[in-house]
Amino acid sequence: MKKHFFSITIILPLYFSITGCTHIFFQPSKTLLVDPAQFNIEYENIYFKSTDNLSLHGWWFPAQQESKALILFLHGNAQNISTHSSAVHWLTKHQFDVFIFDYRGYGLSEGSPQLGMIMLDIAKALQYSNDRLSADKQLFVIGQSLGASMGIYSIAKYPDGIDGAVFISPFSDYRCIAQHALSGNKLTWAFQWPLSLLINNDYRPLNYVQQLPSIPLLYLYSNDDHVIPPEQVKTLFHKSNHPKYIEPLEGNHNTLFEFDANKEIILKYLKKWLHQ
Repeated sequence: MKKHFFSITIILPLYFSITGCTHIFFQPSKTLLVDPAQFNIEYENIYFKSTDNLSLHGWWFPAQQESKALILFLHGNAQNISTHSSAVHWLTKHQFDVFIFDYRGYGLSEGSPQLGMIMLDIAKALQYSNDRLSADKQLFVIGQSLGASMGIYSIAKYPDGIDGAVFISPFSDYRCIAQHALSGNKLTWAFQWPLSLLINNDYRPLNYVQQLPSIPLLYLYSNDDHVIPPEQVKTLFHKSNHPKYIEPLEGNHNTLFEFDANKEIILKYLKKWLHQ
C-alpha cells in the first residue's frame, strides 16, 4: 500500500505538470451526436479560420421570424456543439439568430484544446459574428460554465460590437475551481492544493471583470450547483461595474436549461437590452 501511494505521489504531480491539468477544463468529443437536420431544424454549417490557420466549425441557427439580434453562445467544457446547441436554439423562436461554435479540439474543429489559443478562437468567433451583422442588429454573448469564464476575459479584451452578455455559472479563478474539482475525487483529494497551483491562472476572470465594457451584464447561478459554487458567481458580480444584474436559477449545473423559468429570466433581460 505504501509503495502504491508513493507511486501516486510521483506520477500525479508529473502528469499534471505535463498536461497543465488540461483535462479538468477541457473534455472534448470529436463525434457530433446529432445533426439538426434530424429534427428538421434549419441551420448553416459555419467554417472559419483561427489565428494559426486551423479550421473551426460551428452552427448558425437563423431566427424563425425577422431577426432582432444575434446570440453568440460559448459552451461548457465537455463534448461539443451537438450536445450544447439545445441550450440556446430555443431563442430562435424569439427572433434571435444563434451562432454556436466548437473550440479547437472539439467536434469538427481542428487542433487540440489549449486555454490561451481558445481565447483567440473566441476572438475570431466574435469577429465572424460582427462581420455578419447588419448595422441595425445587436450582438449578445451568452456563456455557460467554462464558456462564461472564458467569455469574461474575451469580452474584456475584444469588446467591439458587443451589446450585452449573460454569464451562466462562471467561475472566478482557474486555480480555485481546479482545487474544488480535485477535492471531489478520492484519488486527487490529497493533492488538491499542490496540483491546483500548476494551473495557468493568466486568464483569471476575477482579474478582468472590471475591464469589461460598459454594457449590461447578467450573472446567473444556482444554489444547487455543486460544480460551480454560487459564491464564485457572486464574487464576479460584486466586482463588476454597472450596469449589472444577478439572478438565481432552478436546477443543478447540468439541468439549468431544462427549466422554462430559467429561460424566461434570460429572455426578459435580452428583450430589455434590445436597442438600449
